[in-house]
Amino acid sequence: MAAHLPAVAATGGDDTYVIDSRGTTVYRNGVAEKPPAATSPGRQAMPDRPSFATAPAVDAPFALSMPVAALPDGPTAPFGPRGVPATASGPQAAAEPGLTKEQKAVILNAGVAAAVTVYGVGFWDYFQTAPKASSEGWFGRTTSHGGMDKLGHFWTTYSVSHLYSYVYRWWDFDRDTANTLGAASGLGIQTAVELGDSFSGDFGFSYEDAIMNAVGAGAAYILGRNPNLARKIDFRLEYKPERLSDLTNDILTDYENQRYLIALKLDGFDMFHDSYLGYLELHAGYQARGYEGRISGATDNSRHHSYYLGVGFNVSKLIRNYANIGVFDYLQMPYASVGATGGLD
Repeated sequence: MAAHLPAVAATGGDDTYVIDSRGTTVYRNGVAEKPPAATSPGRQAMPDRPSFATAPAVDAPFALSMPVAALPDGPTAPFGPRGVPATASGPQAAAEPGLTKEQKAVILNAGVAAAVTVYGVGFWDYFQTAPKASSEGWFGRTTSHGGMDKLGHFWTTYSVSHLYSYVYRWWDFDRDTANTLGAASGLGIQTAVELGDSFSGDFGFSYEDAIMNAVGAGAAYILGRNPNLARKIDFRLEYKPERLSDLTNDILTDYENQRYLIALKLDGFDMFHDSYLGYLELHAGYQARGYEGRISGATDNSRHHSYYLGVGFNVSKLIRNYANIGVFDYLQMPYASVGATGGLD
């Protein structure tokens, strides 16, 4: 039985030669011949034949039945063409398994669009009517939600754009490309939602919603391109339910318990970064109340919208002392600020 030892193989003409690792025997087409002459310590003389390559540990008779030149190319082949060992970085490198980052991006966007469509068919009555569009107004007191739905479109597109950007950076897109693709994906998915709404009997395409989607994607892009600005400014949603039963509602459309705000973070300024003042924020926000359950067309004085000014605690800065979590750059924790509201009616 031949020993399983590293061997040196060579091919030439129609013959195959294998030299065992000890340099004691030459096998020519499976027949042992005289030992090769040693040339110098650590080296072995090769038969006077063309190319050669170091072969893996094999049984000598098996090696003779498979000439080196006949070894297959490809990811699992031990050699590339012409007996050149395949490497991860060389021209003969085997293709890495898995999807490219570009393919992942396409699949992600297609998957999200499909999920939104399925959800819209199931819960938002998509494709039940012919497409329609209308103007809903902006922030007037007599609009359907006092403008809260418009800020909802802005904030959702802004947040989703940054979420997409994070995923793209995770997939090794460079920062600028990830930021651009993130804003485009955020706007794309929100536009898909708006187009789906056009086929819904309950909603319809809204020009104002589409504009606020674009503004939200633009804000995400600008802050993504300017990290120094992003250190100072957050756009946030605060959700503070009045009762536990409110938690069973659609939080994103429960405007009665929402407030949208912009936070100016003192931590973003070098003079405050290393001081306790860095945990303070200045807030300016907007809210509307009295719209839920109102009968369409009724005249009443229950609806009102107001601005909010306050001082808050930078929860995100506190948490980042222990973990790199940025969710509170987008969500305002209830009861983490104090302030006052003023009427805009």
